[in-house]
Amino acid sequence: MTNTQARAIWELCRQGFPLSADEAEASWQKGQPYRPDWPLKVSRALQQLIEDCNRDTDGHWETI
Repeated sequence: MTNTQARAIWELCRQGFPLSADEAEASWQKGQPYRPDWPLKVSRALQQLIEDCNRDTDGHWETI
C-alpha cells in the first residue's frame, strides 16, 4: 500500500466513510481500482486523491 492510498483511507474514515475505506483498502491491496457501489459525496480533494490511487493500481485514470 502506498502512502497516497493510506492517506485516502484515512481521509475516507475522517469524512465519515469507514466502510468505504475498508472497501478501498481491500481493492488497492489486490491491485485493483476502488469503485464504490454508490456515489460518494466527498470533497473534491479526496475525490482527486482516490482517482490518483486508482491510477496507481492499474495505470488508468478512474473517476468515482
